[in-house]
Amino acid sequence: MNGGIPRNLWYDVPSQIKHFGNVGHWHWDFVDNTHFWSPGLYPILGLPNGLIRPDYTLLFRLIHPDDCPPTMEPDLVRQSETVPPSIFRIVRPDSGICTVMSRVEVTTTPNGRPLSAHGILADISDPAMLARAEAAQRQRDQAIFDSVRAFTSTAYTFPFIKFSQKWLDLVGLPESELLQDPTRPFVKAEGVPWSARIGGMYASNHASYLLPDLRLANGDTVRYRLLLVPVLNDAGHIESWTQLIGPIQLRIRPSGRLRLGLEQHLESGHVRAARALLDWSMADLSGASGVSLSTIRRLEGSIASVSVANRNQVIGALRSAGIVFSLMDGATIAVSKGRQIAG
Repeated sequence: MNGGIPRNLWYDVPSQIKHFGNVGHWHWDFVDNTHFWSPGLYPILGLPNGLIRPDYTLLFRLIHPDDCPPTMEPDLVRQSETVPPSIFRIVRPDSGICTVMSRVEVTTTPNGRPLSAHGILADISDPAMLARAEAAQRQRDQAIFDSVRAFTSTAYTFPFIKFSQKWLDLVGLPESELLQDPTRPFVKAEGVPWSARIGGMYASNHASYLLPDLRLANGDTVRYRLLLVPVLNDAGHIESWTQLIGPIQLRIRPSGRLRLGLEQHLESGHVRAARALLDWSMADLSGASGVSLSTIRRLEGSIASVSVANRNQVIGALRSAGIVFSLMDGATIAVSKGRQIAG
């Protein structure tokens, strides 16, 4: 019973699963053979938190024998550069069964030797709950658009081959016309043409933005913010672009893939500042994230020297401890401390 799931599982598992269901993560360091489980993993496995010593072999033994992916075998995980995503059942010690989505990231040396593995399990046992949550999310997104005329969307190709329905509704133009000239809703500006500016944004590896005046479907001309954030795959290449489109005065609270993309482009200084706000040592951050201490040291020297998967782990641990990464004017990210997130 295996199946593909999106890349960057921690973010791409729909937010409604993370909110309404159980999500947990584990880490296995091959170098010193240490293991870490997040508090959210224990209820998925049906084990008491704090009374069971984390161990990947124990987790593997709980996979239903009829579903067990061979690639999840402990010996194979230790020797693999990649572990395919999968869906399987967990048989808990009390004989209860739950179905989970699994995603595993393996960190390797430059010559391909595996150093550690980090995995996420998302409990998807209740499809009805998931369907209700997805419907509720769609209703919330539509309510936001109806209220403030703002939305997010994701593009996987450029030049465009399709436009989101909300963009079509916002500017009131048929898709066929926009495919011929995507800048038709843009009021002509001095200097570099809008088409060239947009092309430059998509060619960039960094978050970028425009502040154009748009002609809307109702005839109004309104200044908008178009924020474009590349989302990277595990190899560090652009997988897609997430866009936030809204009136310039709108306050932005990034979530989902927009937050993922922004956090993937944090700098080492952001991580050092966050750790200082928590009064954490590098060892504390290593323990909270499941990333080795040597990797934390490299990350704080040059964030680009660390894999995208490890960056995601570290940022996720900081956010769970109460760190807030806020989007300021343009595409500037500020670091502050809020309350700790349970999970």
